[in-house]
Amino acid sequence: MAPTRGTPTRPIRIEPALWESFGKATARQGTDRSAALRDFIRWYIGEAGATLPERPTG
Repeated sequence: MAPTRGTPTRPIRIEPALWESFGKATARQGTDRSAALRDFIRWYIGEAGATLPERPTG
């Protein structure tokens, strides 16, 4: 089993092409899918101090 860095994994269903594009976009921003999703979720639920992740250009 792969290490989870102390947090449980959460499987979600996403089309392969969309997942691939998301990975490329987050890499261009110097981050990864998990970090971008966590930032979005924090913003979405209104966590204090949370900001919407910046959308990559191009």
